[in-house]
Amino acid sequence: MQYNYDFEIASLLIMTIILLHFVFVRQFPGEKTRVFGWLLFVCEAECLMNILSCVGLANAALVPQRLNEVLAFAFFVLEGASSYLVYRYFMAACAIRGMERTVFAAAGIIPFAAFLVLVAVTPVTGFFYYFSDGSYYQGVGADYGYAYIVIFFLLDLLIVVRQHKYTTLRTKVIVCAYTAVAAAMIGLQYRYREILCTSVSNTVVLIMLYLQIQNPVVFLDTTTGIGNGTAFESQLEDRLGRKGEGYVLTIHLSKFYHIHTILGTENSNELLREIGEYLYDLCGKFHVFHTAGDAFTVFADTKEQCERLKCEIQKRFESDWVVQENRIALDMETVVQHYPTDFKAMAEYYGMREFLLENAGKSGAQVIVEADADMIAQYRRRRKVEIAVARAIREKGFLVYYQPVYSLKERQIVSLEALVRLKDPELGFIPPEEFIPLAERDGNIIHIGEQVLEQCCRFLSKHVLSNGSLGIRTIHVNISMVQCLRQNLTETIRPVLESYHIPPSMLTLEVTERTAIGAPERMLWHMHELGKMGVSFALDDYGSGNANCSYLIHFPFQEIKIDKEIVWASFHDKAARIVLENEIHTIKQLGIPLIIEGIEEREQSEAMEQLGVECIQGYYYGRPLPEQECLRYIRTFQEKAQNDRQQAAVPGETQREAGR
Repeated sequence: MQYNYDFEIASLLIMTIILLHFVFVRQFPGEKTRVFGWLLFVCEAECLMNILSCVGLANAALVPQRLNEVLAFAFFVLEGASSYLVYRYFMAACAIRGMERTVFAAAGIIPFAAFLVLVAVTPVTGFFYYFSDGSYYQGVGADYGYAYIVIFFLLDLLIVVRQHKYTTLRTKVIVCAYTAVAAAMIGLQYRYREILCTSVSNTVVLIMLYLQIQNPVVFLDTTTGIGNGTAFESQLEDRLGRKGEGYVLTIHLSKFYHIHTILGTENSNELLREIGEYLYDLCGKFHVFHTAGDAFTVFADTKEQCERLKCEIQKRFESDWVVQENRIALDMETVVQHYPTDFKAMAEYYGMREFLLENAGKSGAQVIVEADADMIAQYRRRRKVEIAVARAIREKGFLVYYQPVYSLKERQIVSLEALVRLKDPELGFIPPEEFIPLAERDGNIIHIGEQVLEQCCRFLSKHVLSNGSLGIRTIHVNISMVQCLRQNLTETIRPVLESYHIPPSMLTLEVTERTAIGAPERMLWHMHELGKMGVSFALDDYGSGNANCSYLIHFPFQEIKIDKEIVWASFHDKAARIVLENEIHTIKQLGIPLIIEGIEEREQSEAMEQLGVECIQGYYYGRPLPEQECLRYIRTFQEKAQNDRQQAAVPGETQREAGR
């Protein structure tokens, strides 16, 4: 048979160009790079063996049969290896880890090993091919070679399907395109045995892999010329996969955006290039990366190297950097993490890095923070709390406790504040001050707020609207800055009120100072829109932070709640008492109702009453309680208060005990 190997020659030329570029252009080491190098070599060798074999067979009179047998044998071995290596590359690209990696590796090695065994015995059995009188003939098992390739097509597709959540779109496209092209080439080869085109599919996949995944340009940072975040992740995954140990140092440039504003883009980039060159010279090839606009990351292979890098980097940043004759003092925080002690996976690395950077940012300039046992324990506790919050959101597991607000004028409980609580089946009771900041940081506070509002409205509808003797006129619900940043806050609240037939006037939304100043225009808009419905707003924790009367001028709050810290301080600090008295006087002059928080003793209550305070909230008049306990407490308290009002008596210790 006369073979047409024009397609093979074209494929050989293209693969040679890719091979030369791969060899002479710097490649970042890693599993994908190693497998790709072998794949490229094997595919080119397979193509070359196919061409030489065809030439040898066409000139059988001149070429010894033994040489043609060797060429045919080498081609079949390389053909089997190329399909297997494509599969192994997709395994690496799709980030298969753990037990699944073992399973997929076995799924690939079994057919590959069986294929090699059949090839090895072919010179004796003639399974794939045999020679007779110097001519080449296909054996009875020739079609098994096609079936073998199809097996790996299916395994490639199975990897993508199984890892679709962790596989990039371009990798999915490459796998599907390679499968389609290779299937078409196999069909053509099977139909027209004299046309050799099996290397076309290999060439297609090599081009796509090299341009889209393996291209070294993808791993270079255009600003500094060193490795970028993609290169860093690839290197770290490779290091973690090899079960080695080492150190990762993250150098974060504090307030770099200020410097960028002052210097401009061109000079800022020049500064980053200078830092990158310094770190590159210090740390070595493939060890330094520009992972973010204001962050560099470097690897240290040993503890000794890590200690040296820490000292050198800190010493260098204590000196100025010079750009275009500008002397620039840079502050930095360096976070040091050891693997596998501190982290064993990429997600854990990022989570702990951010946690350590938060701690480093509180310590000043040129800070180096290294994870210790306490920090690791704190981080892992935070991760467990984050998981508990996510679980509670998914399972609607948040509880709402209600704390009474007592009117000194009416001598009864007139409203309640809804307070969210979380009791996790694994962690037990988690304090609000622990889980709420985490929920605000990742946006889960929105879902928590929705659940709290839903429970409050259900509580009002079921127990309060039809029971006027409870005396509850309003319920206070806290909203966070994250919720206020949403444009559809009104559309989120209105349907819940309507579905439970709750008058909007019964709802008071409590806003902290941080929320008010975080998005003032959006806050005013929400207050206007919800105010038209009848919803009220209260400024919570007034007196903490920088809160002052300007908030009362710019925002139409219907109530003010003075923070318990300033209230407690006023009982043993003269300056704090003067401040508190002035604040109460000012707010009363503005005609805004006032609630004092943190009242825990009778003397405190009486002192606030003398200052003209309208309402009190604190343990003296009731702790936060679950729904049913709160209802029982209110009924008992109100009955006792009604009897006391008839005698015009001030609530005393006996009333408090009766209420409890």
